[in-house]
Formats: sequence, structure tokens, C-alpha cells
Amino acid sequence: MTEQGLASENLRKLISGDDTGVTVGNAGNVVDALLYTVYGSKLRKPIDKILGDDGLYTPFSMNNNPMYILTLPPSDEIMTAQGGEAKGDYKLDNLELEYETIENDNLASEVSSLYSTGRSLSYKHVTLMRTSNWDKDSTIINENINIPRKSMSAIVLLFTNRVRTDSEEYIYPNIDKVNMTIEGVPNAVFSQGLPKHRFFEEAKRFFCPMCEKSMADEFMSISKFFSNGFALVIDLRSTQDDTTGGGMKIVNTQSGVLLEIKKRATTADVQCNIFVVSDALLNFADRDLSSIQY
Repeated sequence: MTEQGLASENLRKLISGDDTGVTVGNAGNVVDALLYTVYGSKLRKPIDKILGDDGLYTPFSMNNNPMYILTLPPSDEIMTAQGGEAKGDYKLDNLELEYETIENDNLASEVSSLYSTGRSLSYKHVTLMRTSNWDKDSTIINENINIPRKSMSAIVLLFTNRVRTDSEEYIYPNIDKVNMTIEGVPNAVFSQGLPKHRFFEEAKRFFCPMCEKSMADEFMSISKFFSNGFALVIDLRSTQDDTTGGGMKIVNTQSGVLLEIKKRATTADVQCNIFVVSDALLNFADRDLSSIQY
């Protein structure tokens, strides 16, 4: 079973039926074979982040049924064909929704009533603000993030080659330092800018809560981070415990957040994908969604 994309390349080959996937040899291959024997080609995608953060989320208490929309990328963005073969299509079969139930009638009634009297559920709202192209010879890049947010948690930049050959590769584009100005105030977060030796720690601080840090080390070492799993993270939270509303308020959309990125030349042009992560609230009243705030 592949959960949230975490699987070795060999296991992904076994899942997809690639005949180059192996089940013998080193210890990793043996483990891959065992996992494939148990889970086969099942994929698991958690969609319960709101439930996990805010307690009992009961969509069946609503007047209108909730809808989960899964957007699947085209095959040429995620599949690697064997030599000379064309990339075929793919499909997902036997979709299942797994959830827990409340067996206590009093508790079920209490939770259900909250959607009538009014309640709010927090979540992380992610916006792909812009995709820009960096020339391979550029050494200074200025990126402006000018959208208003009540609580901006982070700005995340993911980089790929302009011509992609690996859908799971995110390159390190030789960035040395990032200076940041927020609504006209320079060095608002990092007094001396964000140097490259802090990139890994900042990404880990944002993506991995304390309870997950040991697990994260298993899947994302420093060497893997800089070789093919890089993310430039500007963490704007006031605390690491991810308290809702603990991000930075951005009001002035003219200046917003300005990133001055100093880098060295790369061997090829780079595509930069800029994501804005914000705290958001789903507000419910009278058993309906009344508003969304972010």
C-alpha cells in the first residue's frame, strides 16, 4: 500500500507491473516484495486532516452531502515508459471511503447539534499562486507574493527542470540565500536573511510536526532533500505547534511579500512553482456551510 506517495522506486515498479521490479537481492527488495504481497496495488490517500485537527467531522449531519474531488494528473506527467514504449493511460478502480462511526447516541446527538448552532473547522488552504521560469544563467531572482491573507503560514517554492523526466523529482536550483521584505519591512522574519544551510531545517520544521520528525528522517535525509526532494520553505508561523491563526497577516497587496533569491547558475532552465499556505476556517450554521475564511 502506498500512503501519500511514500514508496520505494522498486515497489512502485511492482505495483505498476513493470517487469524490472525485483523481489530478491538486498533487504529492501525483499521488504518491497512482502508489502506488495500484502497490499498489492492498493493506494491510500488520507482526506481526514480536518477531522484529525478539530475533532469529530460528521458530514452526514449536513443538509447537503460533501464532495471530495480528486484531480489526477495526466499519465505523461507521472509515468515513466520503458525504453521505446509509449506511455499508456491509467485508471483507479474500486474506490472506497473509510471512516469511523459514533456508537454512543448521546455523543452522536451532541456532535450533530453543533452543526445547527454553529461551529468552525480549521484547515490549511493551499494556493498555487504562480509558475515562473528562471533562466539557467540568472543569479538574482525577485518573486512577489501579493495576495491578502488573514494568517499566511508559509510560502513554499518547488523547482523542476523545464523539461521533466521524473514526476517526483524536485531539484535544488543552487540557491545560496533568500532575503525577504514583508509589506515594506526588510528582514521581517530572518534578521540576516535565510542562508542555504538552514533550508533543510526550515522545511522539516514546517512539514513535520514533532511526533513525525523521526519518521521523516527515514524518508527524507539531507542528501535526498538536496538531490531530488528540495523545497524552499519560508515559515511565517509565530510558533511551531501550528496553532490556527498563528501565521502572518498580509493586508497590503501592492507590496505583499518580496523574496530576493540569490543563486548560482544552473545547467538548465528551471521552473518555479510558488505555493501559498494559509490558515482557513470552514464555518457551519443551520447544517450548511455558511462561509470559508482565509
